[in-house]
Amino acid sequence: MLKKTLLALGLCLAVSASAFADIATKEEHGSRFSFTYPVFTLENSAVQNKINGEISAIVEETRSLLQDPDYLEVGTFFTLPLETEDYISFVFTSYVDGGGHGLPTIRGMVYDKATGNRLPYTHFTAPVETEQLKQGILSGKNIVYCNYFEEISKAPFLKTSETFKVSDNFILRPDGHVYLMYPPYELDNYAAGITYVQLP
Repeated sequence: MLKKTLLALGLCLAVSASAFADIATKEEHGSRFSFTYPVFTLENSAVQNKINGEISAIVEETRSLLQDPDYLEVGTFFTLPLETEDYISFVFTSYVDGGGHGLPTIRGMVYDKATGNRLPYTHFTAPVETEQLKQGILSGKNIVYCNYFEEISKAPFLKTSETFKVSDNFILRPDGHVYLMYPPYELDNYAAGITYVQLP
């Protein structure tokens, strides 16, 4: 059930992988697992192998959770908000269905096609301090989107958060902005899904 819910929600951000010549979708399905992940083909094979290797490591880490008999199902899926000549930006989600109200692990991953390096958000915009970002969100200067960019969140959980920090996870979108990603309960409730904080 968790997998179906996450997949349905994730499709709101998905861009068909077939629209990009250098990205293929690989799928593996079994009685307790369902892996869907990107496989990149690039001119530079070393870069290609570096990116694909990091993705494979996440898949294998998720697969190893099958050793726990309490997990009903594990899996991964991805969405691709943006690909340009120079960069690939995608969201890679791994999940575990233990029959309860589980939380997925969601990674915003941006790679440089020339080097295969996973880039930090500061490659694209100026760094922001935690308190600066917090005040920007509370004042509305940094807009927070939820429900797959269909709604604006007021980030109600931020005021009482003791763990808030500048996220390492982010995506690029066609509008030219960088969006820091936060999991459910960090800024808003579970129903809001992932929240995305817009940076300049």
